Amino acid sequence: MYYKGETKYEHLVNIKNVPASGAEGGTIEVTELDSPVKQYIDDRKDTPAQDFTYNRTDKKYEAVKKVCDGKPHEFLVVFQDGTGTYIKGTAQTWKNEFSAGSAQEATLHIVATEIVDKTSEEVSPMIQGE
Repeated sequence: MYYKGETKYEHLVNIKNVPASGAEGGTIEVTELDSPVKQYIDDRKDTPAQDFTYNRTDKKYEAVKKVCDGKPHEFLVVFQDGTGTYIKGTAQTWKNEFSAGSAQEATLHIVATEIVDKTSEEVSPMIQGE
């Protein structure tokens, strides 16, 4: 997981999972009285919940808390094939529950206003600061 710094995207924290980058769009029924079938138009697109789990250490947790300031930030998830997902939104983080013998984890929650899948050709310049 990266976040946009002053000149390029900088590494924020390694994540353990990635949520869906989209969701089924809604519909609005616009059927007219003389129509033999129901009619629909597209509703506004939704931005699904963006919850990422990471292994919690003091250093990682403090780094993530720095972008949880109530201001919109730009984030970038980069996959092994070089593609990625751009997310703009405000962030929150918290410590997850844990028990004996389990990893200590935390959640990075982004309230997204924009989510865009990116090709490897688009991602590369973003993380290299070009």
